[in-house]
Amino acid sequence: MLYLSAGLSGLSAEPTGPLSYEQALQRAYENAPEVKKARADLSIAEKELEKADFLVSEAPELEASITRGTSKDSIEVLDYNYSALVHNKEVPVRGWELGLSQKVELGGQRGLRIEQKTAEKDYFEARETLTRLEARAKARELYIQAALLQEWEEHLTEHLNRFYRLRARFGAGYIDRRLGNYSLVALNMGIQTLKSERDEVSILKRKLIRELSLMVGLAPESIKLQSADSIKMPGLPPLEELSRDMEQGAVLKEREALLKSREKEQDLESRKLWPSPSLFLYGGERTSNTDAMVSVYPGNRETYMRAGIRLPLGFLGPERKSSDIAAQRAEKARVELETATDRSRVQLKASYQNYESLKGQYLQMNRFLIQAERFLPALDQALMGRRISYFEFWGEHERYHALFQRSLDVRLNAAKALSEMELLTGRVLDGEKGE
Repeated sequence: MLYLSAGLSGLSAEPTGPLSYEQALQRAYENAPEVKKARADLSIAEKELEKADFLVSEAPELEASITRGTSKDSIEVLDYNYSALVHNKEVPVRGWELGLSQKVELGGQRGLRIEQKTAEKDYFEARETLTRLEARAKARELYIQAALLQEWEEHLTEHLNRFYRLRARFGAGYIDRRLGNYSLVALNMGIQTLKSERDEVSILKRKLIRELSLMVGLAPESIKLQSADSIKMPGLPPLEELSRDMEQGAVLKEREALLKSREKEQDLESRKLWPSPSLFLYGGERTSNTDAMVSVYPGNRETYMRAGIRLPLGFLGPERKSSDIAAQRAEKARVELETATDRSRVQLKASYQNYESLKGQYLQMNRFLIQAERFLPALDQALMGRRISYFEFWGEHERYHALFQRSLDVRLNAAKALSEMELLTGRVLDGEKGE
């Protein structure tokens, strides 16, 4: 049994030949742009956890200040007549102050903060794993679709060459018993239709290869695909076995990790309503009238120290709503997990049945197409021998093309169903025995 978290081995940095299907999936798993973003988010979460592990939540604050000003005093003196006289005098005032304060967490906030950041890091780890698997699934669909289009392009080229040979053998004198002189016009229109369809397929294939190149980290012109026939459709283990593995799948793991992170956030926000005091200590000096050479009012110097505590009352302000908001986020994550669990059970069964059905359809279509390919020369001979009209010839030709195009859609939908099962179960189903 292979699991996506451990079942992918490292590959060489550059493919030595055509980029194989397995190489494309592995390179997308490691190098896709979405994976790099998820890896960066995880690195940020790890740094946030390191920050939460500090003994204090905030650095101490150092405060320094100086004072410059004047002080105006009223001095009463008695004259010889025993009358009171008031002399107003402004004297200079100078001083400085130095203080230190530190926020102190109470009620186990530090421990809860570490738990919350740990749960958040676990969530980003689960998110990175899910992103890797989503990138792998996208690369699977891009690769298979591009490989199928490459095969379709080759088939269109072969059919186009057949029509060129028919036109050369008919010459200018071919007249269909139903179309009359319009026969060669119809044949040329058929050639133009095939050319237009082949060009459209080529453009779409190049577009998909460009998208794949971004996923695997290679230049588009360096990507050569293996044939679609060489990409086997794996057999599946029993559905009951996959259902047991569903709890280990990336989808539910990511939802569970998010719920745990939200619950820890709720605990932390509730504890923050407890006051977190700040202790402070200040000291300074204050002097006045020290510059006077001669003064009736003498200068003085004052030194002081003050200590105390600041107690924020967050439970009286809007901060108290943060706990309620965190509780709602946790409840939302719980509902999302329950919904994802129910949906995963249904989706796993549906994907399993769809894959088995699509696989059977594709294999049957492929057998019919191989048989039809062998008898296409007989169809050409019937047209050249005028045993069938051009309408009948083109109708059989279009029926073949319609079946081929339908087989491409079926193969791509089967790949999507396989990706869904891998995300839901965490298993490398491509590693199972193919057919």
